[in-house]
Amino acid sequence: MENSVVKKKPKARKPKRSKAYLFSPKVINGKDRQYVFNFPLLSVMTKENGQYMIENDMLAIIGVGRTRAEVAQDFADVFDDIYQWYNELPEDQLTPKMLRTKTILNNTIKSVIVAP
Repeated sequence: MENSVVKKKPKARKPKRSKAYLFSPKVINGKDRQYVFNFPLLSVMTKENGQYMIENDMLAIIGVGRTRAEVAQDFADVFDDIYQWYNELPEDQLTPKMLRTKTILNNTIKSVIVAP
């Protein structure tokens, strides 16, 4: 055993932890509307592999982008589309889960200001 060579195992790289930030707007500017909330819309912004993501679990909304401004705008556009989609559908065409989401969405919003 004197002359044997001991090889060290290569160290495994630790995966990078994604950073998480609280994203809680009181107002969201959609394409042609501004949404004012009764309370801040609590969401989480994360950055992973150079991409930002904002996620709101309560409403199942996700926005993505390369910068903070880009992800915030994408999240606002998705929010705007979902709000309009849920409110255009008659309630008898919604599943119970979709109806709960529509109710939460409408109770979250204090006012909608439509741009002229």
